[in-house]
Amino acid sequence: MKAAKLLILLSAFLIMISSVLTLMATPDRTGVYLNVGAMFCLVLAISVMNFKNNPEKRS
Repeated sequence: MKAAKLLILLSAFLIMISSVLTLMATPDRTGVYLNVGAMFCLVLAISVMNFKNNPEKRS
C-alpha cells in the first residue's frame, strides 16, 4: 500500500508542474481547471485509503 501512496503523491506533483507550465505557456485556463480537479480526486483517494486502513483512528 505504501507504493500506491507514493505513486499518488508523485502524480499530484506532476499535475502541479503541468499546471504551472500551462499557466506560463497559454492564456487558456481549461487545462489548469482539469488539473485542479485531478488533484482533488487524488486528495479524495488518499483520504479514503487512510480511513480504510486505520479504522481505529476514526473513533
